[in-house]
Amino acid sequence: MPLHEDSGAKVGRKLAALTATTQSLRARGFKGTLVDHDDRLFWRATVTTPDGKRGSKRIPLQLPAQEGQLAEAETRVVTLCQRIKEVGHLPERLPWEAEKLAVEEAAAKSAAITVEEAVERLKADFWQGKIKTTAAERSWERIEAETKRLPSAATLTMDLLVEVGNATEPGSRTRVEALKTFKRMAKLVGVDGTERLDEIRTPYEPAPRDIPSDEEIRELLLRIDRNHKWAWPTWALATYGCRPCETFSLKENGTGTAECLTVKRKVKLPTWRTALALPLLEEFGSRSVPWDVKTPKAYDSKEAKRQLDSWQGWLGRQASGWALYNLRHAWAIRSIRKNLNASGCAKCMGHSLDQHHRTYHRHFQQSDVEAMAALLNT
Repeated sequence: MPLHEDSGAKVGRKLAALTATTQSLRARGFKGTLVDHDDRLFWRATVTTPDGKRGSKRIPLQLPAQEGQLAEAETRVVTLCQRIKEVGHLPERLPWEAEKLAVEEAAAKSAAITVEEAVERLKADFWQGKIKTTAAERSWERIEAETKRLPSAATLTMDLLVEVGNATEPGSRTRVEALKTFKRMAKLVGVDGTERLDEIRTPYEPAPRDIPSDEEIRELLLRIDRNHKWAWPTWALATYGCRPCETFSLKENGTGTAECLTVKRKVKLPTWRTALALPLLEEFGSRSVPWDVKTPKAYDSKEAKRQLDSWQGWLGRQASGWALYNLRHAWAIRSIRKNLNASGCAKCMGHSLDQHHRTYHRHFQQSDVEAMAALLNT
């Protein structure tokens, strides 16, 4: 409680405590008096100021005038007197003020982190608890590529993240991926204000894919050189609708189905699944792949990327503007037009029914409308 309370007994007891503390300090050779002024504790003593003037001065101990603060007050008086003895006068900054400032500066310094340091922490956090597969390595490389938009030697601040984020194209996937990485990094290292990144995260809608028709795919399969290393994988991709990288493991069962490895980023090792044939050409020749993946452990994400780049380059020369994934999408559209069970087709493609509907909802809607129109015309 404050030392100036009206209760005479309490005031007397606290004055006695002040006196006792003063006497303890004087007994140790520290000349002065501990006083209460406006509910704050001060040490009144004759000192020399930094400008050389000497006289009695009331020095604030920056503590409330409470009995529980007297031990700390005594400590501060001892520290102050020792400092005066060292420098020969009252210091411009009181020891506890200097200590507080040093703590604040240290905190500010520890809070300041360069982009390079933040990226290292992000990397360590990414790999914590993960098995270092090639798929995981490629995931990190994609994240690291976004961090390279930032100047590595600069201090990581929210202003910097917003500025660099705003430099990307609004409404693009580039902005979405950059801001996602920036937000993750900011949260990890304690940079406040991530809501500012959310504010500039403009909606992203992927451009509609130009999916080749079944007739166009069939024409391609008829005219390409069947002895070329990418011929059979192209036929297999169009026939079974698997992911392009999964064709390297695809083996036909001879029953209109095939086994292939399901490759997903979040799965540590690929797993086998059954794919369904929806052929545009019944026969194309025996299996021939430039890279034969026989087991889950044999799959290498980086090697797959190298092979797919080569394959995509070849396909682009055969049919300008075509993408490998468009052949997979064409399979899904074919299955919808054949009115096949959506859940079964999703399993054959290696993704969830929800993802199947989200990816191909427009074609499901079109198929439903066409079915209704057919009923009306019968």
